[in-house]
Amino acid sequence: MCIGFIESVRGVPLITILFMASVMLPIFLPQGVTINNLLRVQIGIILFSSAYIAEVVRGGLQAVPKGQIEAAQAIGLQQWKITLLVVLPQALRHVIPSLIGRCVALFKDTSLVIIVGLLDFLGMIKASAQDPDWLGYDAEAYVFCALVYWIICFSISQYGKSIEHRTQW
Repeated sequence: MCIGFIESVRGVPLITILFMASVMLPIFLPQGVTINNLLRVQIGIILFSSAYIAEVVRGGLQAVPKGQIEAAQAIGLQQWKITLLVVLPQALRHVIPSLIGRCVALFKDTSLVIIVGLLDFLGMIKASAQDPDWLGYDAEAYVFCALVYWIICFSISQYGKSIEHRTQW
């Protein structure tokens, strides 16, 4: 069931999931039941990112050598302790760069919510560029927006790099 969810969500673009959450979901809800558009979009983004992160973690779990599990079994650890104390820390250590990359991609993907009628930072820049008081300042606004996105993405990647260096063996 998990593989089916992951593969079906990863096979669909985020824009499609946002569109389905925003436009199609209310059609399938029972009469009188309404869910805020922001909540529907958040659920769509959470489902999308969870499928990608699950695939990254699966790759990390496969990277843990089988000898580690056998050694933990040899000293008599229970299965849940083997997973929690031996396998999972090693798996997450293997996939730190991929997880950080997914976090950066998720942050950049938040600008896609403008397609379903929600305003984000980039949407606010676009809306303010049409305000008569701010006409002619389009370039400065977009450069500022790009700078903010770059600073945040660069900070996330630097933080990920520091985590990676701290967890090296």
